[in-house]
Amino acid sequence: MSERLPMDMITITRLITTPVIIRIVTVLDVTSLSILELFEYGLSLKDINYSIENRVISFDKPTKQLNSEKFNALEMPITSDYYYNFLKSKVKLTEVGLYILESIKGDISSWTPSFRVLVTLARICSNN
Repeated sequence: MSERLPMDMITITRLITTPVIIRIVTVLDVTSLSILELFEYGLSLKDINYSIENRVISFDKPTKQLNSEKFNALEMPITSDYYYNFLKSKVKLTEVGLYILESIKGDISSWTPSFRVLVTLARICSNN
């Protein structure tokens, strides 16, 4: 999956105005976290998947494989080690995520009042 910035600003605007995206971006600005640690910030797997699908965040794919692992039809290991390794994978902001972060940290005076409220609430939620 490419991390390049989408060409249309409609997509970027939609992502910037999504509270989950703002929350994830502001949380990851502070520190590098694993997927499991993002759950501690009240984010769900659905929120994380939405961010990954929209190329806002990416994660380090688990590389540890045991030779004795059995695989299902989708070629995913059946053992719980795979899922645990996935949950402890580190998450990072992509180019899109960094652009959104810079946008919300930018000149606040140019924001509309409703967008200011949205960003402020997302930051408050990410601190709790």
